[in-house]
Amino acid sequence: MVLASQAQHGMWITEMMHGGGTAYHMPFAMWFDGPLDREAMLKACESVLARHPVLGCAFEDRDGELHLVPAADRPPVGFVRAADADGLLREEIARPFDLGRGPLARFTLAEVEPSRHLLLFVGHHLVFDGMSKDLLVRDLAAAYSGGPLPPLPMPYGAAAAIPPEAAAYWHEHWRDRPTVVIDGVAGTARTAGRGETVLFDLTGEMSGWEGIGVTRFELFLAAVHALLFRYGNAEPAVAVAMSTRRPETREHIGLFATELPLYSAPTPDTTLAELARDLRARLRELNRFRDIPAARAAGGIRPRPALAPVSISFRRRAADVVFPGLGLVAEWKMSNHMVRNVLHLQAVDGDDGLRLTLHHSSEVIGREHVERAGEHLRAVLAADPGLQLADLPLPAAAPVPASAPVKAPVLSAAAGAVDGDLVEAPVPGAATGAVDGELVEQVRQIWMEVLRIEELAPDEDLYDLGGHSLTITQISARIRKRLGVEVPFDVFLDDPTVAGVAAAVSELRA
Repeated sequence: MVLASQAQHGMWITEMMHGGGTAYHMPFAMWFDGPLDREAMLKACESVLARHPVLGCAFEDRDGELHLVPAADRPPVGFVRAADADGLLREEIARPFDLGRGPLARFTLAEVEPSRHLLLFVGHHLVFDGMSKDLLVRDLAAAYSGGPLPPLPMPYGAAAAIPPEAAAYWHEHWRDRPTVVIDGVAGTARTAGRGETVLFDLTGEMSGWEGIGVTRFELFLAAVHALLFRYGNAEPAVAVAMSTRRPETREHIGLFATELPLYSAPTPDTTLAELARDLRARLRELNRFRDIPAARAAGGIRPRPALAPVSISFRRRAADVVFPGLGLVAEWKMSNHMVRNVLHLQAVDGDDGLRLTLHHSSEVIGREHVERAGEHLRAVLAADPGLQLADLPLPAAAPVPASAPVKAPVLSAAAGAVDGDLVEAPVPGAATGAVDGELVEQVRQIWMEVLRIEELAPDEDLYDLGGHSLTITQISARIRKRLGVEVPFDVFLDDPTVAGVAAAVSELRA
C-alpha cells in the first residue's frame, strides 16, 4: 500500500464525483503482420506487468487519503480469434474498470488472420499516460526478443506539500473560463460526454517558424491561442498536458502527467511570433509548478473533468522499435469515444510528420465547426510569423460573447437515458427539508477541523472556503467514521455546504 500522487487523487475524485464513462480509458492498439509467436507475445505482456507494478493496482480511500493497493485480480492477458476486429475494439474500450477492485489494465491478443494480429492494451489513465505508450512498446519488444525486463519499484508513495510559491502563483493566475467561442459557436462542457473525432495531417504546415526561437510545441500552442483570440476569446485559456517525469521515473509506466491551464492576453497588433515567445515565457514559469495540481494549490476550484474548455496534448513520438520478423503499425491516437471538454487537440509529432486529432462532443459543438476550426488552424500555422493577429488569413467570423448560453450535456455516474435525452439521477440531500440541529453541528465541527477554521456558517460554500479534492475525501472519511454514513461525492457538487451535507447524512440514515 502506497500513497497516491496528487494528480492521481485529483483524477480519482473527479471520476468518483462526475462518473467518467470511458473518459479516462486509454486504449492502445498494435497491429502486427508476419509470423507472430503467440506464446512469446503473451509472455512479453506478462513480463511488462511484472516490471510495472502500478498496472496491477487499485485505489482505496483510507481515512481521507488515497492509496494504491494490490488489485483483487491480476491484470488479464487473453487471446482470442476475432474476425471482427472493430467490434472487439469497441467492446474492450467500453468495458468498465472498477477503481476500488482493479485491475486497471488489460491485454488482449487477437488473431485477425493467420499472419495478422492485434494486440490491444487498455489502461485507466490513473496508471497510464501518453508517454507510457512508448515505454510499453519498447518493453514489449525487449521481452518478445528474449531480453530481460528487471522489475521496477513502485514509483509512488511520497507525500507532497504545496509550496507557498505554487499557491501564490495559482491564486494570481487562475481564471475560470468554462465557455469558449469556436467558429462563431459558444460551447460549455460541464462534464464528460460522448466524443467524436476529426483527423488532420499538419506535416506541411509545421515549417517556416524555426527562426523565431520557439519549439514546435510552442508554435503549435501559439497558433491555437491565436485562433481562439480571432474567434472572439479576449483571454484564451488552454489546458496543456505536461509531463511530470523525473530522472528516477522516466522508465516507469504510470500517470506522470498533469493538465494545467495556460492563459494569454494578446491584442490585435500582436504578431504570431510575439505571441509564441510570450507563451514560451509563460510555459517556463508554469513548468516550475507542474507537479502541483492547480485545484489543490489554489483551492476553491470545484472538481471537474477539465480546467479549461480547450486542451492540448502534444507529444513527440519515440523512435520505432523492432519486433523480430514482424511489421508493426501502432495507433498512437486512439479515441476512447468520450471528451472531457469542448475541444481537445491531440497531436503526435513523429518522424513521419505531425498528425492531429480533434476530439469534440457533437452535442456541444457541431462537426462542421470543428472541421472549419481545423482548416483555420492550418491557415494560422502556414502564415508568416510576422503577421499581426488581426491580419491572419482567416474568414471573418462574428464573435459570440463568451457568456452566451449553451445547452451542454450533463452526465453522471448514475445517469440514464430516456428516448435519447440525458437525465440525471437524484442525489441524496438535494431536496431541502428540516435537518436535526445536532446533526448539522456535528457536520459543522468536522468541516472546521478539516478546513482548520474556527467559525463556519451552515450555508457557506466549501469551495468559497478554499476546499478541494483532498478536503472532500477528508470530510467524507470523518463523517464515515463518526456518523457511520458513506456520503456520495456527488453531494459535494450538488450542495457543497454544511447544511447540504447534513441533509444527505440525514436522508441516508432514514
